[in-house]
Amino acid sequence: MTRRRGRVAPTHHELLNLQREIKIATKGVGILRQRRDGLVFVLLDLLDRWRDLQHEMDAAFRSATRLHDRAMEQEGESVLRPLANSRSSHPELLFDETKLLGLPIPMILSDHVTTPVAERGYGLLGTTALDDAVVSAFEMVLELVIRIAEFRLVLSVLLAEIRRLRVRVNYLERYLLPNLDAEREYVQRYLNERDREERYRQFRAKRRKEERREATQRRTDRRPAGT
Repeated sequence: MTRRRGRVAPTHHELLNLQREIKIATKGVGILRQRRDGLVFVLLDLLDRWRDLQHEMDAAFRSATRLHDRAMEQEGESVLRPLANSRSSHPELLFDETKLLGLPIPMILSDHVTTPVAERGYGLLGTTALDDAVVSAFEMVLELVIRIAEFRLVLSVLLAEIRRLRVRVNYLERYLLPNLDAEREYVQRYLNERDREERYRQFRAKRRKEERREATQRRTDRRPAGT
C-alpha cells in the first residue's frame, strides 16, 4: 500500500524501508512482465490453432451438409430421421481443470461423440454407406465443436489473466514506483539538508570554542608578570 508523501517520517530507517520497497516493486514488475509476455505468446499460439480448428470445422460442416443433402435427395427425411433417433448412446461431456504455466484452465473431456458403425443403434440391413457417411460427418463436426468450445474457454481465461497482469504492471509502473521514488527523494533531501545543518552547527560550535580559547589566551598574555 502506498503512503502519502506528507506522512513519511524523514528518518534513515524510513529511507532504508523505501529503498527496500522500491527494489521489491521493481523486481515484481519484471516478474509480472515476464509472466504476461509468456501468456501472450501462448495466447497467440492458441489463437492460430483456434483459427485452424474453426476453418476445419467450417469445411467439415459444409461436407456434412452436402452429404445430408444427397441423402435427403436419394432417401428422404422418412429414412434419415429414424436413423438419427435410433442412436443408443449420447455424447457425454466432463469438465475438468489442468495447469498452463501455473494458471488453472478448463478442460473438456468428451465420450460417445464418435461411435463405431455397430454401436450407432441402427442395423446394417436397410441402410447404405451414404447413411454411415452422413452420421460420421456430423459426429466429426460435433467433435470439432467441442474442441473449439474448449479453446474458447482457455482463451477467455488467458485473456482475463493477461488483463489482470497488465493492470498490475501499470499500477506498479505508473503509480506505486513513482510515489515511492518521490518519497525516497523527499526523505533523502530532508536528511541531506539536516546533515548540512548539523555540520554547520558543529562548525559554528567549534569556531566559537576556538574564539573563546583565543580570547582567554589574549587576556592571559596581557596580564603583567607576577600578578
